[in-house]
Amino acid sequence: MTADTFDPALLEGEEFHLNPYPALKRLRDEHPVWQHPREKMWFVTRYEDVVAGFLDHDALSSTIFESSHSAVFGPSLTAMDGDEHSQKRAIIAPEFVGRKLEAFLPVIEDNVRRLIVGFTEKAARELVEGFIDRRETDLVDTFSTRLPVNVIVDMLALPQSDHDRFHYWYPTFLAGLAPDPVLRKKGIEANAEFHDYLEPFVQERLRNPGDDLISRLCEAEVDGEKLTVHDIKSFVSLLLTAGGETTDRAIANLWWLLLNHPEQFEAVRQDHSLIDQAFTETMRCEAPVGGEVRLVMQDWEMRGVTVPAGSVVNLSIHGANHDERVFSDPATFDIFRDDLHIGREMRVGYREGGRASHIGFGLGKHFCVGYQLARTEAVVGTRMILEAISDVRIKPGRNPVMGGNAGMRSVTSLDIEFDPA
Repeated sequence: MTADTFDPALLEGEEFHLNPYPALKRLRDEHPVWQHPREKMWFVTRYEDVVAGFLDHDALSSTIFESSHSAVFGPSLTAMDGDEHSQKRAIIAPEFVGRKLEAFLPVIEDNVRRLIVGFTEKAARELVEGFIDRRETDLVDTFSTRLPVNVIVDMLALPQSDHDRFHYWYPTFLAGLAPDPVLRKKGIEANAEFHDYLEPFVQERLRNPGDDLISRLCEAEVDGEKLTVHDIKSFVSLLLTAGGETTDRAIANLWWLLLNHPEQFEAVRQDHSLIDQAFTETMRCEAPVGGEVRLVMQDWEMRGVTVPAGSVVNLSIHGANHDERVFSDPATFDIFRDDLHIGREMRVGYREGGRASHIGFGLGKHFCVGYQLARTEAVVGTRMILEAISDVRIKPGRNPVMGGNAGMRSVTSLDIEFDPA
């Protein structure tokens, strides 16, 4: 497999941002483990190989994020490995997965689902009421960008009056992850400002804990260890960014795909139980995050290719989710497809009975801790919109182009018209 048989320009520029899938298919078919000749990054694009990469925590490390996530947020789960990651995640993860702190778990128990749904229903209802009388809106600007942050602020029991500050902080954090020194400086400054803002709230919850997420993080304990105040503030920064931006884009993509597939949209409108299937297929078909990078800690063998220690590997989520070896006709959005595992994402991948799980939330111990929150916001938020408005359609001449955002794959606006229900 020689690098010169694949033109690296196919992975660059506007054409790739608008439609990365043809180039990724070329890599899957011809060079499933390929090194960029100039940047030296390795690309892994087949489903089985990407799954293997996510799960090989000995050879592939997330410490590469120390130069971005930790630089902006402080100590971050995304940049930890080994015992440190296991200990911190063991303290934090029960807030999102398991039974220890059920109040924020939209999983099996009805009381958990009712609580998180209640947060989302409240926030979604307020947002819909803000635009329903106008009979038109940009669903991205007035809903999808606002719902995740508003729900997180409510879960943290922080003042509603400060929502606008959060809507400044989280995109500034996100921009600060880029290598641009000016954006990085602004991200670090915004995070410091946010931590100063959080300090009195964390100290108060340490003294007088309530039923909010900050209090639960203050009280959480594993093997006698608790999170430090700085740990808590850093995690809240990460939650605000990751839980805001990715969910924002997923909701926007869900609605864009449904509105551009009228028969499927009508099926969802008639049967709201299909929203979960639609969200799952959205995360397979048009996941906001295209891939994750890992640092190779020891020589990594894949398909007869040795990726040497010290290299950087891009595990292509888009490539894996569009692998024809796993998903038939992968470019087609089909909420009724019979090869996709619906209803829950798996930390270790899932292949059974001809169905596979998408990997839009990653896999393994760095599987997104907030995925249940993202799923609930997308599903419940969509249901609330469908209950409030009818005859929804994209405004004539305003159908956006998917992939207009170079940082994440998404639509950046979605102008709709509708009638009140």
